Amino acid sequence: MRDPRIIIAGIGLAAMAAAGGITAASAGGSPASSAPSAGTAAAAVRTVPAAAGRNTQAILVNAQAAAASTPGSLDPTFGNGGKVLSPGGGATDAILQPNGDIVVSTGSGVARFLPTGKLDTTFGSGGLASAGFVGGEGLQGIALQPDGKIIWVGSQNTPGFTPFGTFSFALARFNANGSLDTSFGTGGKILSSSGGITALGLDAAGNIFTLPTRAEFSPTGQADTSVTPAAITASSHGGSSIFLPSGQFVQATGVAVAKHDNDIQVQRFNADGSTASASPAFDYSGAAGLDQAIDSAGAVAVQANGQAVADGAHFLSTSPFGLARVNPDGTLDTGFGSGGVLTTTFNGNEAVEAVLTQPDGKIIAAGFSDNNTTGQSFIALARYNP
Repeated sequence: MRDPRIIIAGIGLAAMAAAGGITAASAGGSPASSAPSAGTAAAAVRTVPAAAGRNTQAILVNAQAAAASTPGSLDPTFGNGGKVLSPGGGATDAILQPNGDIVVSTGSGVARFLPTGKLDTTFGSGGLASAGFVGGEGLQGIALQPDGKIIWVGSQNTPGFTPFGTFSFALARFNANGSLDTSFGTGGKILSSSGGITALGLDAAGNIFTLPTRAEFSPTGQADTSVTPAAITASSHGGSSIFLPSGQFVQATGVAVAKHDNDIQVQRFNADGSTASASPAFDYSGAAGLDQAIDSAGAVAVQANGQAVADGAHFLSTSPFGLARVNPDGTLDTGFGSGGVLTTTFNGNEAVEAVLTQPDGKIIAAGFSDNNTTGQSFIALARYNP
């Protein structure tokens, strides 16, 4: 079982935001207990006698529609009942393409899924595209260029290095079809001795910026001798910090409320760093008081209406996806999930590491799910109604 992880990919983003206005984003989850499924609602309706003058089938259809549209409920049109498991070791970042396709970063490269949640077998090799690095470790990030090419950043445990020692910084660019772009770097790849890259940013000219190791690369992948600040037009989305166009920023963090009991708090800051609002410490399961659970903040995103979606994992014997929605004033959105929070279980050992909001408001959570019986690690996706 993986240890609960608190991934903060926005480290160092403040410096770039001040210089150029970087924006970042991320994550999601949902519990079986948070909202009845359409099937559950249907079963309940079938036991109720039809009222005089009412059509039983119409009642059933209306109940199913109501269950399916509950904010925070799983979207049954996505994957298998709203969830997708796919081989690939897990996802640490995700981006939406203009046509609705979902691209996620993995330890070895990228994978692409159709809007329905099905793996896009026309992309790369059967839906997966490898960057060709050996021993990718740590957080991987991706960003989408305006021409549809995909930038991937990660790290490589070079065999010549001491075990558990220095990692090489690895960068690759893929064409829209998942093949490596050989016009970038050397054969589509860049490898250097600088480590610690957790975030990507692109400017309008296609220059590539990295954080927290602050570096700049030309559109062809050549390292610049210095960083020239520029407005960021596209960025990676994994991490528990996000900047807003106004200069405000939102952070989701773990809060120790007692020994062996960590909750989550979402804070919104003004551009000058002063606190604009702060949520109470909460548990993804909705438990009140102490429950000896470790809740982690894996990602955060801000919706168009200003609400923040924070997610990660809820670890208490098992570790499902955890997700919450917080209003701009710091209160939980009680109409979302169960009182503003929810969890979603795949194999019982999973966590969210990135989150996306679709144009229609639906929320996509991306992360990993481990099967402790077989030892397999999967890319895990879930999509929720807004």
